[in-house]
Amino acid sequence: MTFIKPDILIVEDEAFNRDIMARRLQARDYNLRYAENGDQAREQIQTAKPDLILLDIMMPDISGLELLHELRQTWSMVDIPIIMVTALDEDERLIQALELGANDYVTKPINFPVLIARIQTQLSLSQLAALNREFLATAGHDLSRPMQNIYDIANQARLRINSEQPYDPQHTYDEMNRICEAVSLMRNISDCILDMQASGFGQLRLTRTPLQMEKLVEEVVARHNDYAHDKRIGISVQHGYQKPVVEADRSRLTQVLDKLLDNAIKYCTAGDIITLTVYPKDEQVFVVVSDTGPGLPQQLVDQLFTPKRRETDQLPAADVDNGINLFVCRQLIELHDGELTATNNPQHGVTFNLSLPLFKLKPVS
Repeated sequence: MTFIKPDILIVEDEAFNRDIMARRLQARDYNLRYAENGDQAREQIQTAKPDLILLDIMMPDISGLELLHELRQTWSMVDIPIIMVTALDEDERLIQALELGANDYVTKPINFPVLIARIQTQLSLSQLAALNREFLATAGHDLSRPMQNIYDIANQARLRINSEQPYDPQHTYDEMNRICEAVSLMRNISDCILDMQASGFGQLRLTRTPLQMEKLVEEVVARHNDYAHDKRIGISVQHGYQKPVVEADRSRLTQVLDKLLDNAIKYCTAGDIITLTVYPKDEQVFVVVSDTGPGLPQQLVDQLFTPKRRETDQLPAADVDNGINLFVCRQLIELHDGELTATNNPQHGVTFNLSLPLFKLKPVS
């Protein structure tokens, strides 16, 4: 999985120690910042929350323990991992630091291979926890669409009964099918949430089965037709004579396709067209979701799949969550050994390209 460059704040009052840590850690792919005391550390954290802090226990004015206690009033051990840097003979202070919420510690003189290993462990745990939160938020949002579909169907049925409209068995049967599909989707999403809580994103279980991609895309489109119709947006599905098959987890892949189409409808306006194209090429199956909507500035397209999108003047606040959702979508596709990318169209709109390995039956020996 791909994460942004980790931002590490080194809080150390001795210039010699800061210089050694800088030279030894610069070889890693870290963004390093420095603070000589507690006040500077506060300013640095207020400017931008670091991904990890290396905090010296013994400092003038504000001790490392005082700063640690202060930070833990706002930031949890997951929000900002803090590794204490301590002398060998500071056992009592070290115990106090761990009780106050330090994640780990290293002793001086620093063994840098050990320090780097502990930094990587804390960053991995923090990133995994953040990804879990983002995935659960995405799954919660995804539940809203099938719930809305069930509500709309039930409400329309209630209105027909009250108005004593003629009973149409086929129409009722079709509506019951839509309710069953919505409930099935909700159950898949809830199962996914339970998997996340039980094992974490890194151990997310994939139940891979052969799936005909064209059929799956058509099912997703059918669930979104009413939403698109209400906004007067057209949806077109294009595919060739071939019926490409992938081996994937149906519920996870459905989640991604639902998100891509839901986002396209959300940000398009009346008269726009969304085109979904399915085709095989070079041992891959591609699904292209392209729209004629307003599109995005290129710098925002480049940030769509990063976990730390921030609100800008060019993107409404409601769009910020979109980046988080797409970040999780990319992780799900990468778990399937596939890719998910986005580009601006030459004229209008955005195109998302999803690719997965083409499934082929193994020859019988």
